[in-house]
Amino acid sequence: MELTKNITLGVYLPGQSSIHNLDPRTKISAATILIVLLLFARSYEAYGLIALFTAALIFCSGIPSGYVIRGLKPMLPVLVIMWVFQLFLYKTPDTAILFEWWVFEATEAGLHMGNLITLRVLFLFTVTTLLTLTTSVVSLTDGLESLLKPLKMIGLPSQELVMTLVIALRFVLILAEELEKIIKAQMARGVAFDQGNFIQKTKKLFPVFLPLFIGAFKRAEELIVAMEARSYTGGKGRTKMKTLRMSSSDLSAAFVMLAYSGILIYVIISVEPII
Repeated sequence: MELTKNITLGVYLPGQSSIHNLDPRTKISAATILIVLLLFARSYEAYGLIALFTAALIFCSGIPSGYVIRGLKPMLPVLVIMWVFQLFLYKTPDTAILFEWWVFEATEAGLHMGNLITLRVLFLFTVTTLLTLTTSVVSLTDGLESLLKPLKMIGLPSQELVMTLVIALRFVLILAEELEKIIKAQMARGVAFDQGNFIQKTKKLFPVFLPLFIGAFKRAEELIVAMEARSYTGGKGRTKMKTLRMSSSDLSAAFVMLAYSGILIYVIISVEPII
């Protein structure tokens, strides 16, 4: 069972593409704008426009589309469950009933809501993954610190906040590797995770999560001890080896992003929502 090969969130792929060479602040700001616009998109036309722009970003990044999409594989069961729940549980007063199953009714509004939520989650994940694939952890940290620096004026520790977010992002891959080791150890002892129905397979995973959480807390404690041993005190008195600078490519990317945002906002406002 290879879990880590399907984990793309938090993985950085070095490259010299136009996306890789952008300032991290430009990429973080563009991803934030796109995510905010995703939350307001409620029509298939808007999501079609988002799909075209996301495909263009993947092409410009030079990263194989198959590798980007591979990270969606672990999410498919969750997405299917979300879609089914919306199909049978979301209703509006004048919605049409598509079909009935036992005491549940599948409605047309539920179908559209399930499609919209599924598309929203897919694009949210794809945009976030593309950001981490084209931005190293160091650059991502520097960019976030620079963008959140104004928060220090109101007393919020921006450097510590960014450090927490980056550590959480790195722990995704670490926990995936730990989970893979535990599952392989259980399989060596005769546990067949690939046999049985969905419920039986799920029950077999419960004994796996206990050592996983214990290992996660142990790693967190070791990290705390290591940071304290190095006298880590947050961002106070820390300097940067490299100073971030905007280039003409960043200005061009900002112009493209603003133009695209304007078009998408027009589509969101002008096209009637499907529900």
